[in-house]
Formats: sequence, structure tokens, C-alpha cells
Amino acid sequence: MSGCNTKPEISYNEVGKKTLKKDIQHFIESVKEENGVHLYIDNQNASIFVYLNESNVVQGEEAMYFTGFDVEGVNETLNLLYKSENTFDSSNSSLEHELFYKVSLDTDYETVKLFKNGKETHFGTISGNY
Repeated sequence: MSGCNTKPEISYNEVGKKTLKKDIQHFIESVKEENGVHLYIDNQNASIFVYLNESNVVQGEEAMYFTGFDVEGVNETLNLLYKSENTFDSSNSSLEHELFYKVSLDTDYETVKLFKNGKETHFGTISGNY
């Protein structure tokens, strides 16, 4: 069955660190030593930036890497969903230990929730130009 999608898609894309504005780069520099998911809210441009960071790996310990990212709007809640796995092979350069995403907001959301492998979790840091 075909028809119109009444719910607009939220656009997001992976971005390079060097393409980010100076204030966002400064935010990332301030939290790069902390593993976790960091959120920068850019109200001036109706977007948010998500910094997924697991690049701080202790030699001999298991390292986390990212395998997926998605975004969904449910009523007044924006859900950020990511998938990750663990490995002891930290020499594999194809594994993603650090990712940056720009999410262009289609509406104002009351709440932003974060989900890791399907389970709700928390942000490491939240900042921005409110």
C-alpha cells in the first residue's frame, strides 16, 4: 500500500570534526578526554550535534566502537539511538571510536532521550547556545 508519510523525517548526517563551527569544535575539545555521548544544542540553527566518543582506551582493556546511529521523533520527544560493540582488538583502524552527527530539527522537542543498543542511557555532557 502506498501513500503519504504524514510524519516528516528528521534529517541527520555524519560530519567531519574540521567542518564544525568554532564554538562546537571548542565544546568537543573540552570533552574529548571523556568517553560517552556528548550533546551540543545549536538553537540558533535549529540543530543539535552529537559527539560519540570512545577513543580513550586503556591498553589491554576492552574498547567500545560504534556500529550504528539513528534518530526518531515521537510526539514531543527526540530519540537518539546508537549501537555499539566491544573488542579487545584496538589495532583495527576500521572500527569507529569517535563519530560526529548533525541533526537538523524539524520541530521543537520538549525532551531528548538517548538509547544505547535499545536501552535508555544518559548523556556525558550537554551544552550549547540556548
